[in-house]
Amino acid sequence: MCKSCFEELHFILDGCVKCGKPIINHSLEKQEISGCSYCFNKSFYFDRAISCIEYNDTSKKMILGLKYNNKTYMSKYIATIMKEKLEVEGLEFDYILFVPLHKRRLKKRGFNQSEKIAKHLGKEISAQVIDSIYRKSYTKMLYKLKKQERFQELKNVFAIKHSKNLLNNKNILLVDDIFTTGATTNEISKLLKETGVNKIYIMTLLTRSSDSYVLE
Repeated sequence: MCKSCFEELHFILDGCVKCGKPIINHSLEKQEISGCSYCFNKSFYFDRAISCIEYNDTSKKMILGLKYNNKTYMSKYIATIMKEKLEVEGLEFDYILFVPLHKRRLKKRGFNQSEKIAKHLGKEISAQVIDSIYRKSYTKMLYKLKKQERFQELKNVFAIKHSKNLLNNKNILLVDDIFTTGATTNEISKLLKETGVNKIYIMTLLTRSSDSYVLE
């Protein structure tokens, strides 16, 4: 990434304590009580979501280049950014998991960008990465769906691969590329909680500003 592009990235210094979206004109006390304008009065199965960079035209190119232009080297760079964010947040967890692709989409793309990021991150922080979740069903491309359609499309899509005892009472860091509505990570978190996972932290590179969402 060139210097000018790097300077156009908006790193998230203060994010919502629930969904991780950048906060504008919100007091810390209000965030702790109710969350931001997006997650206000919403319930999530994960304990906390953290993102590194605000979604904009420049940061969007990073993810699109990785996912659709085969720029897999970007996953290492993204993992380095995530490492620095984790050091600031001071989270403690036992394993790193990643959001899976359906085998049909994986075959078409050739790789899972979330898996590549997670594995680089695991090396950076000396944490074990576990391929623990799979998609039972092929789903539509989520970016084409509205928020409630996303939640419905992902209902009961995921399953655990191995013995549930491995994750029982463990703290998990779940890695993905973008946190938009949280539909994907929340559905996986529901499954993990049912499996006996203790705490679940979501780690993504990008998220949109909380002020881009309307209260419901």
